[in-house]
Amino acid sequence: MLNNKLKAAPAIIVFFTAFIFSHPAFAEKLVYAPNAEQGEWEVENTGVYDFDPHKDKNAIQEYHYSIGYGVNSFWHTELELEAETVPTDDSITKFQATHMEWENIFQLAPKGEYWLDPGIYLAYEAPLINKQVGQFEGKILLEKDIDKVTNILNISFNQEVGGGADRHTDAGVSWSTRYRLYRFFEPGFEYWNDFSAISHQIDYNQQSHQAGPCFYGRLGRHLNYNVGYLFGISDAAPRGELKWVLEYEF
Repeated sequence: MLNNKLKAAPAIIVFFTAFIFSHPAFAEKLVYAPNAEQGEWEVENTGVYDFDPHKDKNAIQEYHYSIGYGVNSFWHTELELEAETVPTDDSITKFQATHMEWENIFQLAPKGEYWLDPGIYLAYEAPLINKQVGQFEGKILLEKDIDKVTNILNISFNQEVGGGADRHTDAGVSWSTRYRLYRFFEPGFEYWNDFSAISHQIDYNQQSHQAGPCFYGRLGRHLNYNVGYLFGISDAAPRGELKWVLEYEF
């Protein structure tokens, strides 16, 4: 097993380095499945890039680079570096904030034991730049397979912590449906909604709603991909958003 890991190391380094220095994107768009694979390592790159006629929403980008491990059959843990950039008046992109995040997925039951496969996601995001705030995030993870169709629902809650933090709890919903056509190509779609603060009732157009086509698959033995384009269906959302997830497992 150790020899296999050593053989995989060069490929992992190349994969990770390629995407650290690639052209990136905004807000991590990943619908989490309630699964943990014991003994499995993974390196992952996720990103988004926003397109909008309004200058304050156009070309906003965010990149996430992470390494994770399946501790046992019900716990997957991950350490992630987040970097967000925004365009400036002189068209030079600059970092707006960077964070380190510790993510954990807990699989609450063996897959297929219940009508829905349940799980919980817990994470803490720590700022790496002064005057930024930390954040706790929790998600309820639900998955249901119907023949060749996989449906995943995430219900999210976020709470800022630290000096200057917003004391209101935000909530959101994300949904993924895919058709397992081939192992290397699974067409589907995703829906994302940010309700903002639970205690505030804001109009639909003040919330961020996005939906669009996505494509999933596995290339070779180790590389998983998830690429899509989300259309803004409310005023608060960007007109369009390119998203991707690339994951190398070993």
